[in-house]
Amino acid sequence: MGVLMIVLGVLAIIYPLFATVFTFNVIGFVLLLFGFLQLFHGFQLSKARLGQHLLTSLIGIFYLMVGFWILRHPVFSILDLTLVIGILFVIQGSVQVIHAFEGREEHRKWPLLNGIAGIILGILIWSRWPLDSLTLLGLLVGINLIMTGVSLVVIFKNAKQSLAAAGDLK
Repeated sequence: MGVLMIVLGVLAIIYPLFATVFTFNVIGFVLLLFGFLQLFHGFQLSKARLGQHLLTSLIGIFYLMVGFWILRHPVFSILDLTLVIGILFVIQGSVQVIHAFEGREEHRKWPLLNGIAGIILGILIWSRWPLDSLTLLGLLVGINLIMTGVSLVVIFKNAKQSLAAAGDLK
């Protein structure tokens, strides 16, 4: 999933106008998928710290709400979608920063960097809204996809190495 996000991010940066139109027409389904995945992950964390469980579940619910809203109102303007995505990036980034500080120190760098990048991208959207909405959304979605994809790949790689090291200890 991380590699796919990186590839899609690069394509969005190369073709920002196409990425904006694509985002406008399809992102609702992607947000629904991520919302369900976040909720599933949140339910898996129910035995972990309560804060992790609640934050992960809340971001899943927010993804679902935004996805349903986009699909329910397909004709609303790209300006509105750009603003909503900016809000989503700030909320997602904030939750990732919080998760980074709750996790183990050696796994903290990439989720923290990804969270900060999401917050910055959200603020950039707000600062240029509505002037550059047609291309800015596609470009920033591409950057966010790349950052999230790299973060997922690194986390998976670190988890795989940790499991291998744990297996060597036995």
